[in-house]
Amino acid sequence: MKVLHTADWHLGQKFFHRNREQEHRAALHWLVQYIIKEEIELLIVAGDIFDTDSPPNYARKLYFNFLKQLVNTCCEDIVIVAGNHDSANMLEASKELFKLLNVHVVGHISDDRAAQIIEIRGKDEGALKAVVGAVPYLRDKDIRKSVSGESYEERVENLRLGIQQHYQEIETALKPYQSKNVPVLVTGHLYAAGGDRDDRPNSIHIGSLDIIKAESFSADFDYVALGHLHRYQQIDKSRNIWYSGALIPLDFSELNYAQVVRIVEFDAKEIVHQQSVKVPLKRKMRTYKGDLEYVKGKLEHLDHEVLLDTWLKIEVETAHYSPDLLSDLEEIIQDKPAEIIILNQRAIQNRSTDSAAYQDLQSLQDMEEIEVFRMCAQQKGQIETTQLEELESSFKELLGWMQERDIE
Repeated sequence: MKVLHTADWHLGQKFFHRNREQEHRAALHWLVQYIIKEEIELLIVAGDIFDTDSPPNYARKLYFNFLKQLVNTCCEDIVIVAGNHDSANMLEASKELFKLLNVHVVGHISDDRAAQIIEIRGKDEGALKAVVGAVPYLRDKDIRKSVSGESYEERVENLRLGIQQHYQEIETALKPYQSKNVPVLVTGHLYAAGGDRDDRPNSIHIGSLDIIKAESFSADFDYVALGHLHRYQQIDKSRNIWYSGALIPLDFSELNYAQVVRIVEFDAKEIVHQQSVKVPLKRKMRTYKGDLEYVKGKLEHLDHEVLLDTWLKIEVETAHYSPDLLSDLEEIIQDKPAEIIILNQRAIQNRSTDSAAYQDLQSLQDMEEIEVFRMCAQQKGQIETTQLEELESSFKELLGWMQERDIE
């Protein structure tokens, strides 16, 4: 059994008012070809297929065309679970139709855990090849009841216990398959302790804390396919618990990530081979930080051999704010396949007494919510450390509630 694990496609993402259609189309085309070439039998997509709960039409077409291209190929089964960015209702709207194509979609959890257990038998409905415990993103309202007067810390702890209990129930539902000598795989879309991440803007919500540890996943699970963190990684070196990472870089902060898909090959229950395969990217994203001469040098030597325009984030260290800097830099790249997406001017420290007037000039959209909150709190005057911690805790809870409400 050859399995491909991927997640966090975020189809339909808007990046500073620019869509990523061409990049996603190319990545999905490559993925189809790779699945066929490597004779992948089972595809697992561990959440965040879309970037919003109401994706644009082109994003939906990309999704449906991708699945259509895999019909009647070596990939006989596909398991898709919802992520926190997805609309579970939208994903499940075609659930019954997809079943005819051996595409198994789990957006919501039900009271019957058996509904999340998917037997992989191939299109001929022959012998059992594998079994998947399909766990989507677990929302607060799905796994615990609100308690009046509970603190933020109590709420997070109860959420953690609810998620752990859900996986224990999945473990129980999978027990009958342990004697079948087939791979037992489980999915998840969450933050797991041990996962390395750089928080992106809009990533702070009630699930942003480390929720469960590696030992919360049963040793009976032969492979745990995770989504949510965009950096591919193994959260426990002694266990096969992996994040596949995002399909393309979704922010300038992700340029140091390797965009990969995970390949896992089983012989019965034993993993005999696994690897992470890089996804070829059609667009380059670059960040340059330094003085004006350094930045100009980088722009003058930009690569011309690119399929799509290179997107740039530039931070110029300067003693004097220049209102014409953007036009000056754009003149350098006017004949190059490149576009400046973000331009910041940062004052050189202690260079002039009025440096505070233009230091750290950047747009609010380039900052995380918690950073803006702290700036506002500082402008209000002296706030005791304990008070600030309480305010931040309340702010994170409110932001998490609002983001989950938007997704629902």
